[in-house]
Order: sequence, then structure tokens, then C-alpha cells
Amino acid sequence: MSFDTLSYLVFLPVVCLLHWLLPSRYRWLLLLLASYVFYASWHVELSLLIFGVTTVTWLAGLFISRTASLRIRRVILLCALTLCLGTLGYFKYLNLLGSSFAALTGGAWRVRDIILPVGISFYTFQAMSYVIDVYRRKMEAERHFGYYALYISFFPQLVAGPIERADTLIAQLRRDRQFSSQDAVMGLRLILSGFFRKIVIADLAAPFVDAVYQASSPDGSAVLIGTVLFAVQIYCDFSGYSEIAAGSARLMGVRLMRNFDRPYGAENIRAFWRRWHISLTRWFTDYVYIPLGGNRRGLIRQIMAIYLVFALCGLWHGAEWSFLVWGLLHACFMVLYTLHRSFRPEKKENRSLGRILTLGAVCFAWIFFRAENLWHALGLIQRLFSVWDIRSGLELLMSASRHGVSAPALGALGLMLLLTLNRLPVITDERKELPLTVWAAVLLALLLGMLIRADSGTANAFIYFQF
Repeated sequence: MSFDTLSYLVFLPVVCLLHWLLPSRYRWLLLLLASYVFYASWHVELSLLIFGVTTVTWLAGLFISRTASLRIRRVILLCALTLCLGTLGYFKYLNLLGSSFAALTGGAWRVRDIILPVGISFYTFQAMSYVIDVYRRKMEAERHFGYYALYISFFPQLVAGPIERADTLIAQLRRDRQFSSQDAVMGLRLILSGFFRKIVIADLAAPFVDAVYQASSPDGSAVLIGTVLFAVQIYCDFSGYSEIAAGSARLMGVRLMRNFDRPYGAENIRAFWRRWHISLTRWFTDYVYIPLGGNRRGLIRQIMAIYLVFALCGLWHGAEWSFLVWGLLHACFMVLYTLHRSFRPEKKENRSLGRILTLGAVCFAWIFFRAENLWHALGLIQRLFSVWDIRSGLELLMSASRHGVSAPALGALGLMLLLTLNRLPVITDERKELPLTVWAAVLLALLLGMLIRADSGTANAFIYFQF
């Protein structure tokens, strides 16, 4: 049940209505049942998997909190983390590891028919953060299984985040929430803004991006335009999902963390990662980077930690070596920036130049993220730096045009959007009220986008659903 389907547009109001009609003490049960129905709409049998991870990590948290022995607590923690990482590894990385081993040994690997559970990367990370926080005594173990199960499976953020922390989300789910018209209005605005990003911008760019990345030998000019449009697509697709998730939760009085903060306006790569997929950045910072020493144990140790964190971040996104290269590229960018600031801390940064360089670096790395595999990405880069035949590139993009949208116009629009998209988040800022005419224009554009998508007979799933 994807957010951009009619079934969800029926499901959400029904759940919200029942949520506010029920007494406060029964709402957790309704939301838990609704969350499992929501998840089972993809694969019923995989609901048992999320239930199993929930049960084991909940028991692990209880045992850790009741055990005084540090050694036993560590063993329990290790077992819980092994279960989560083992589950994630089996479903997501078994085929990659098997095929890579077969290639090295000259053998053959039979591709196993393994269904990738939707959202497994997100709910396993939430479960691990809970057990680690209980082990570190940062929070008390949740004794109510129902509230903990709801924390793991809360349907607005279940399949693509944000990756919430137990101490903040469980506290909100536990409290006696009262209906607020302000929450309702803000929730609807977030949902409307999210659908606008997804349907009007991301889905409009998708066919042009697909045309470039599915072509056998696209011209370098087409690769450039396609990559810029993919930068627009993935940002609007993922931030659109995050806004719909936040708006859906807000309708029930729950506030999810902000997952994006104008990332393409970042003046350096460090600022970019503080603004892009914020919940994942904080997770790796708190549970990997800082335990490895962070920036407290010397420059060499810090550089090693950066490379490890970004390698894991790349592999977290997908079971393909191109994702690893994407992560390592960002590690290189981060190390270069860290070295620059370490050796020249007194030099004032040129913010305008920094924004251009950061945006260029991020877009270049997106090639590895979007390509089918590592060799495909390298081929696209080769085309990008070869002699351009601009007419050929435009013809390729024109072949993907729909409803009279010209490729040059869309390329210019994509570049403009990429540079000005940072204005869109003001839609979600409660301190800045936008005129009714702006909302009317957004709604009209959304309806037009839905008509275009219905007429074309295609719908693009949210990109991060595959992770």
C-alpha cells in the first residue's frame, strides 16, 4: 500500500477517524493493527519477520535492563545485533556476496529467489538503536510490548523512515494526545506538499532520467541533463515521502523528525550530510562514527572512521558494488574537506563557490547511485567526458517527452529546480504562512500531475522503497 495510491487515501482517513473516536488507552492497539495491515498489503508472510525482530529485540532490552553483569549484558546486546544484522544480510546481501564469491573463485552462483522485505533497512536500524540505547542506559527498557511493537511498525514511517529513536517516538505514542486543528491543518499541508514533490516534480522527471540511464550509449550531454534531473527526482521523491509520512503522523498528533533541510543549498559536503537523510546521518554518527573515536582520537583515526561510515552507508542503500563506490566517493569528499579545514582552519570559506562545488560533487556521485551496476556507471562517466553530440542527446531526451514537454525546457527546468528547491521546505514551516493562492496553485499542479500520470498509465514507486 504505497502512499500515492487510492487505497492509502482511503486507509489513512479511516484510521485517523477511528483513532480520535477511541479512548486514549486503546489507540495503541488500533495503530498497531493498522500498521500490520499496512505492511501486510505488500507481503503477508513477511509480517512475521518484522514481528520476530520486534519480539527478540524487546526481550533483549528487558534482559539487558534487568541484568547487572556487564558481560551478560554485552552478550545479550551482541545476540540482538547479530539477529538484526543477520536478517538484513540474508535478505539484502546474500545474492551479492554469493555472486561476488563465485566470480572470484570461477564458480557459478544460482540466484536465490529472495523477496526483499519492504522497509527492512529502516525497521532493523530502529530496533538496533533501541537495544543499544537501553544497553548504554540512555533510556529505560519499554515494558509494554504493544507500544514497542508500534514503535517498530508505526505505518507512516515504517517503509522509508525517518529512522526514529525509541525515547522520542514511544513517549509520543504513550501520551494522551488531544485533537488539535493546528495539527490537522499542518498535517494536510505536509501531505499536500509531499504529493506535489512526488507526483508533479519527481514523477515528471522520471521518464527522462530512465531514458538516459536505460539507453545503450547515451550522449554526454544527455548524461549531464539526466543526472541533474535525477538529483531533482530523488530529492523530491524521498523528501516527498518524508513529508507525507510526517503529515500522516501529524494527523494523529505524532510529530516525526525532519529528514531533510535544504540539502542542495549546503556550502560544503559536511553540511550536505547534516541536511540530507538526517535520521540516517545521525544514526551512523551516534552508533558507528562516535564509538570509533570520531574526531577525538587524531586525524588518522577520524579519516578511517569516515571511510568506514560511508562504506556502510553505501552498502546500506543497496546490494550492489556501485552503492559502495557511491559511499566511498562521499567519504573522499568528506576527507578532503576535513583535511582542508584541519590544515587551514583560519581561512574563511567562500560559500557561493562551496555550494557550486558541493552540488557538482553530489550530482557526480549520483551517477553511481542511479546506474544499474558499477560497469554501467563507469560507462556513463566515460560518455560524460567524451566529445558531445548535443543533437543526439536532445533526441534521446525528446523520445521520452510526454504531453508536448520538450527536453530542453525540462533540462532548464530541472537545473532551475535544483538550484531553487531549497525554497520548498518553507511550505512545512509553521512560522511562515503561505497565501491561499499559493496552496491553490500547488493543488492545481498536483491535480494536473495526477491526470498526466493516469493518462500515461504509469506510476513510479518511491525510490527508497527498494532499500
